Amino acid sequence: MTPDLTSYDSIIVAVSGGKDGTACLLALIEAGALTDRLELWHHEVDGQGPSFMDWPSTSSYVSALAVDFGLPLYRSWREGGFEREMLRNAAPTAPVLFESPVGLIRVSGEGPNGTRLRFPQVSASLTPRWCSSVTKIDVADRARFERLVQYEQQFG
Repeated sequence: MTPDLTSYDSIIVAVSGGKDGTACLLALIEAGALTDRLELWHHEVDGQGPSFMDWPSTSSYVSALAVDFGLPLYRSWREGGFEREMLRNAAPTAPVLFESPVGLIRVSGEGPNGTRLRFPQVSASLTPRWCSSVTKIDVADRARFERLVQYEQQFG
């Protein structure tokens, strides 16, 4: 059964600058999603700092993608990005920042002190391969939750 994409108030497309997010965007448009309801969300793995794990061209590519399709682009990141989390020593996981229609929002970062001091290993499990969960999945979840709160406040 194909969902009625016109029934959604908004559709978030997570884009990293690679082929998967771009293919998802194109498939949604081809399937009838209304472009005035699409939003591109990009998670800045390096936390908007110097390039460490992401390609230096990624940010400008994602911006160009949004402009070319006439879509809003919202960025999110964990303060200090991948490098800060990798080197975290006796400190809480950093806060998440994300752009929204009402401006920049900062959430969390008040957790218990912890130490990582390790590069993620290659594994199917997100436990030792912490980079995806910490710099992408958790960042997206926190941004999504806050956007739902904003939506409820705006539309009830």
